[in-house]
Amino acid sequence: MQLGTRTLAIQDKTLKVLIRELGDECGRVLELIHQLQLPGLQDNQKADILAELISSAIHLSSHCSEDFQDSLASELEQLSDGEE
Repeated sequence: MQLGTRTLAIQDKTLKVLIRELGDECGRVLELIHQLQLPGLQDNQKADILAELISSAIHLSSHCSEDFQDSLASELEQLSDGEE
């Protein structure tokens, strides 16, 4: 699941890419959760889904690094500066 071609109201180009990637990965997690809700899953199917879910969780964890958080904070600061 991708965010599509809509523009994000973010100035920093790197942060914009990171936010798009974060959205895509969150969409992937939702897809996996929905797959786990399907009735009659076999153990091998569950194992595949859970393995992908682990991979997505690790990706999300690494994606939300301190640098990413700092970039978000910087974007917020720019908003505050523009309001004064």
